[in-house]
Amino acid sequence: METVNFVEKFIIYIEDHLRERIDYDNVLDGMGVEPKSFITIFTSLVGMTPYEYQTRRKMTEIAHELQAGHLRLIDIVKFYGYRDIDSFKIAYLEAFGISPYETEKHFDALDLQERISFEVVPVDRPKYPARNAYMDGFRIIGFVRNFSLENYRSGMKYDFLAYLEENDVLNELLRYNDGSIKGIILHERYVDGGMELTVGVSSTLASPFEETYTESSEFVIFESTGAPAEAAADIYRYIFRRWRFKEEKDLNCNFSIEILKSRNDFVSGHSKVQVWQALYQDL
Repeated sequence: METVNFVEKFIIYIEDHLRERIDYDNVLDGMGVEPKSFITIFTSLVGMTPYEYQTRRKMTEIAHELQAGHLRLIDIVKFYGYRDIDSFKIAYLEAFGISPYETEKHFDALDLQERISFEVVPVDRPKYPARNAYMDGFRIIGFVRNFSLENYRSGMKYDFLAYLEENDVLNELLRYNDGSIKGIILHERYVDGGMELTVGVSSTLASPFEETYTESSEFVIFESTGAPAEAAADIYRYIFRRWRFKEEKDLNCNFSIEILKSRNDFVSGHSKVQVWQALYQDL
């Protein structure tokens, strides 16, 4: 797909269906687009998943309605498809941290999401060290979680990582890290109508953990340092907003690999972060 134009068109689609429950899996399938690839690109360009964008835009429109004061709360609740006022109040509190009745008082301080626009600028000079490498498919052992597309959020992989770190299992995983890739691996792909996330290590050893295998591919490996979630997100923004328009590479976004190298804190500490961006092979 021509990424920027498609994302812009999909934003229009979301704007036209803000009040509906969008089945992203079916919509993308009908468009002939691989969901994982699209979500990676959309998130990198927009800064959030399509579902997050829809939710934030809907709440912003509701905040504008409440601030204007032209409609009763019950009418707004019905118009935007909430079951009842209580369920809406809970959703509004989660979105903005206040009651709907406090909107006018705190409106200027609300974290509103207006309709997105983004700038795409071809890169002049490299922002991150990058190298090309071919890698045969390799085995990852670790922990696996599955999410539906509509519930998947951009920060879930790092929430899962934080949970594993809090339960002191990452160091246990690293004991099995005898494979060619050193460090904690976050491997994301689309499987059976949803997103599969694996946090693990490259290993050839027998283990009590779940396992998956990566695709063989030519990769461009980008590297940075910092808090992993922020560093990885910035690399992806760089790839899709700048780097790819200069390099004109045919990117394979059907899966993603991030590798974290740290001596202690993998979640909030200062780590070496690698994003392995796969390329389609020339036939």
